[in-house]
Amino acid sequence: MMHVWRFIQERYPLFITIPLCIIVTLSLIPSIDTGKYHNHLLLTSLAVLTTWLGLLLLRAADDLHSIQADRDKSPHRGLVTGYIQASALRRNCILILVLLIFLHVQNWIGVVILCVLTVYYWLWFKLSPRLPILLRPFGSNFIFAIIPFYIGAVHKIPWQVESLYFAGFLYFAVIAHEYAHNIQPDRGDEHELEPTSTPLTYTQIIGARGTALLAGLLFASSFICGAIMASIMKEGAFLIALIIHMLVNTYLIGMLIYQPSSKLSRKFYVLGFTFFIIPLSVRIIVRAINTINIP
Repeated sequence: MMHVWRFIQERYPLFITIPLCIIVTLSLIPSIDTGKYHNHLLLTSLAVLTTWLGLLLLRAADDLHSIQADRDKSPHRGLVTGYIQASALRRNCILILVLLIFLHVQNWIGVVILCVLTVYYWLWFKLSPRLPILLRPFGSNFIFAIIPFYIGAVHKIPWQVESLYFAGFLYFAVIAHEYAHNIQPDRGDEHELEPTSTPLTYTQIIGARGTALLAGLLFASSFICGAIMASIMKEGAFLIALIIHMLVNTYLIGMLIYQPSSKLSRKFYVLGFTFFIIPLSVRIIVRAINTINIP
């Protein structure tokens, strides 16, 4: 497991990934959850652990798949230098996957979801090089559309309307983040791109303004899913937090469309995540307050 730990330190920092998985998992527990406290705590802990390990496996699989490309783009990474052994990391990832399936033996829907995701991403990494670059974020982030249904399945309530809208909310927000924080200035706007750059970035395909516009449309799609869910569930605090963040993101996207810059796009590395993390955190707080107030 030494190489897994090295990979976590380099590519999956605990101080970011653990809070993120806890917030996402706690906030997406179905509203209709009648389980006893003891069972509820165990199931929630299992959901947090599985979400964290599942995203770790995806990050590791992506980096293992991209070793050759990273020799040019990121030659300092451990998998490229040999500090992290690819064969050892691959073996440990298989062991983690087997462990996750074993932990869900009493929940057949959980096992099915894990197996479907495993087959999906095996096919994804085989076929994704043939797909247009602009479409790849829609496939690589599929797991975020499944997480709400998985959390529902763990709590024995797999198919809730709120899970459907949360799936769209998370999925579109993560893809929007992918586009927004990778915007580079057009060649005509700034001199940051080398004249010999290979056309392998979103900006080089549809331009910086086109990429910013696409990110804006995806943030809007995420907002619509979240707003519909909040209206159905009558969650005013979640909706207010979402509206405020959407206004901030809309302003910055507008600035990117007006004058693209790498400095401005890098702000979305954080804002792309806080777009769903802050409203979901508000949802957790409101739920906790309501629980305390229940006699």
